[in-house]
Amino acid sequence: MVKSEETQVVKAMKEAKTARDMVLSWATQRPGANMEGALKSLRLYLERKPEMVHTFAHNQLTQVIDRGILDRKTRYLVILAVYMALRHWRGITPQCCNAKAAGCTDEEIMEVAFLADYGASKTMLVESGETLAEVFESPMYQRIERL
Repeated sequence: MVKSEETQVVKAMKEAKTARDMVLSWATQRPGANMEGALKSLRLYLERKPEMVHTFAHNQLTQVIDRGILDRKTRYLVILAVYMALRHWRGITPQCCNAKAAGCTDEEIMEVAFLADYGASKTMLVESGETLAEVFESPMYQRIERL
C-alpha cells in the first residue's frame, strides 16, 4: 500500500481527469516541479489523442506509487537507470530531480549512471560480437571478394 508521504501524490494523480491535468499531477512527486517540458513533449497527445497519456504513462505511474512496493528512492533510481539505458536524454533531468527530492545523493545518481552504462555497454558488446560472428560466417559475406 502507498507510503504515507505519497498519499497526496496518489490522491492528486487519481483526481486528474484530463490528460493535461494528469501530466500536471506528476509534479506532486517533487516540490517546485515545472511541468512545461513534459507538457511540451506530450503536446501532440494532449491535443490529439489524450488517452495515450493515460494508457502509457499516467496509469502505470499511479499504480506503481499506489502499490508502494518500492520506496521512493529506489523507484526513481530504477526509472533513472532505465531512462539512461534507453538513452531517453530528455527524461534524465526530471528523473534526477525526482530522485533528489526522494533523498538520493549525487553519488547515488552517479552510481546508477555507471551501472546503466555498464549494462547497456556490456549488452552492446555481446550483441555486436554475436552479430559480427554471424556476419563473418555467413555464406553471403564469405562470397564477397576484396577489391
